[in-house]
Amino acid sequence: MEKQQRTISITSTKSSPEIAVANLDPLLQSINDVNDDITYFDRKSSIFYHPANIINDENDEENIDSNQKCHICTKCFCYIKRFSGILYSLIAALLFTCSNFIIKQLDVVLLDVFLIRFIIQGLISYVYITYRDYHVFPSNINNLLMFSRSFMAGMGSVCFYLGLELLPLPELSTLRYTQVIWTALLVLIIFRERITLPIIIASILTLIGVICVAQPTVLFTKSKPINETLQISLKNDNQRVKGVFVAIFCAFSISMGIVLNKKLLEQKVRQSVIMFHFILTTTFMLLITQTYYWVFSKTNHRKFNIKEIYLTENFIYATILATLQLIPMVLTQKSIKREHPSIVTVVQASEILFSLILQNIFLAKKSNGLAIIGSILVLTSIFILGGHKLWLDRQNRTHQPIKIQKK
Repeated sequence: MEKQQRTISITSTKSSPEIAVANLDPLLQSINDVNDDITYFDRKSSIFYHPANIINDENDEENIDSNQKCHICTKCFCYIKRFSGILYSLIAALLFTCSNFIIKQLDVVLLDVFLIRFIIQGLISYVYITYRDYHVFPSNINNLLMFSRSFMAGMGSVCFYLGLELLPLPELSTLRYTQVIWTALLVLIIFRERITLPIIIASILTLIGVICVAQPTVLFTKSKPINETLQISLKNDNQRVKGVFVAIFCAFSISMGIVLNKKLLEQKVRQSVIMFHFILTTTFMLLITQTYYWVFSKTNHRKFNIKEIYLTENFIYATILATLQLIPMVLTQKSIKREHPSIVTVVQASEILFSLILQNIFLAKKSNGLAIIGSILVLTSIFILGGHKLWLDRQNRTHQPIKIQKK
């Protein structure tokens, strides 16, 4: 058959380091290798970009019935396909938030649950790397850099699960998503980018939001419930302070992991290999942490007891839910392949809204006004930063005609 030649216009971007690392999140990364393709860093937003139909023959367009092109079902399908990245990200955020909310209410030792989850995830990751014939310990990598990235990302994960025990989910989600601002600031320092007004505004809003969520006693006076003794009040305050510290450290660790991940990708290290090292490091960290509690804990809640801890109905349900969190991870990666990283980051921040809704509908303890204001401020800062990066990306676009030959 004769060769047919098509010419299409493809939009390419000059991706900045902030955009490139905006969505490599160790809590939500998948086990697959989607990030090995460099086009991962050059996503176009479906909000502004509408792909044109590619025509194989000049006479094809005349053969298509105009009524069929305007059919409602066809239009709906086109819009769903166009915004599939946003839909995937939104569904992933909802599933991730709901599963964490339910696991928290089951009153189990969360680190034990996620230890089993990481062991399962590690086995799947190893099988995948072996199937693709990748080297688990490539010779072309900086071992110190790989360990540093895995350690920081692992610390972020462990701190998130510790924070889940200490703080309500909406407050933990809010503090955890300050990692977007931390990442932007770290990129400014490490990649020597110029500081911009949106980053300054977003940083100030995030700082005020964190203060509203943390509500330190130095700045805020809290009304104590009538039936609450001084000892219980001090215990709750200490737990809250620990939770806030752990959540902020979680956000900073995730940000460091994201920036170091970018460095490893520059060295042509496959994302699936990076992910496997992260899973391996996190598993060892969870084992060490739980072994310490099992040996030195003075409470029965932390003592190692297979029958009382691992064979309970709640623990089995929690383990199943934690393992099923691999589904929103895969959905997140599908959204990254279809949508601009800044848009995905903004949509993922809907976890804050979902957790607020779940907290105030299903629990007796409602979120106070300051915590809600703090969450709104952090969400606003994420919108500002994500919108600014998307605008920069559109400013740097160039259109290049590319010829594709098809037999």
